[in-house]
Amino acid sequence: MVHKRADEQAAPAAAGEGEEDNLKRLARTTFLTFIFGLLLYCGTGSHRLMAQTPKPLTAADLTQMKTAGFNDQTIINAISANGVSLDTSVQGLVALKQSGLSEKVIDAALAAAAPRPPASSNASANNGLPDDIGVYTQVRDQLTPLPVEVVNFKTAGTLGMAFSYGFKKAKLQGTVPGDKSSAQLTLPVALVLRCPDGTAPTEYQLIALTPKKDVREFTDAKVGVTGASAGVDSQALALNFQKIGHDTYKATIAGLKKGEYGFLAPGTAVSMNTVSTGKMYSFGVSE
Repeated sequence: MVHKRADEQAAPAAAGEGEEDNLKRLARTTFLTFIFGLLLYCGTGSHRLMAQTPKPLTAADLTQMKTAGFNDQTIINAISANGVSLDTSVQGLVALKQSGLSEKVIDAALAAAAPRPPASSNASANNGLPDDIGVYTQVRDQLTPLPVEVVNFKTAGTLGMAFSYGFKKAKLQGTVPGDKSSAQLTLPVALVLRCPDGTAPTEYQLIALTPKKDVREFTDAKVGVTGASAGVDSQALALNFQKIGHDTYKATIAGLKKGEYGFLAPGTAVSMNTVSTGKMYSFGVSE
């Protein structure tokens, strides 16, 4: 009887230990399943995030698309979807044109590469001054960049200049694609100019443009026999810029007539024999 009672007491204890082992295995399995699911979710999320982050197109990408036979609109759509990372200097623009890209595509790339206006919270941290080179309109503390457009230069009258041994100067003609700038302003308006290091604001020339079919033009500038930087002093409009920060200047435009205008960026070399390309920050005066 004593042995039977001991066996009866040991049986429930063994059953309890077995149930405890089952609970431990269940807990371990549940924990491992949770960890596996978490890792799977994080991995899928990171791939999704990488897929949603577009890589900006480079000049080589645009040239490759052109060589592959994509039309202009498809390349422009790709620029809009991915953005660009380009050299927008005069030399960079010349390289884009020489690679066979159309002015329409180059304009879209320049627009995508143009600096965006800083957020209001950052304006106070930067004292309201732009970090990127360009021309901006300023309304209160909000800066909005003027669109950057391609200017095509060519010279006329070079034959007469050759026969006159350079005493007769050639006429410089500039054209900008499109009959109107996308920036239409109401005067008066404050402009902020952020120059490259070592560049004075007087090297940016404000020019009145003549709208014609699909283009805006300026003419009557003169260059000598050896060529020159793109200077149009005979048509440049005077502005009084005041320095407000490092390489940053401000002016107020109040007396312009209704029409199309542009700031011609410095540094464009004008060839006497070929068409040259430059850069302009454009705007229109609507009233």
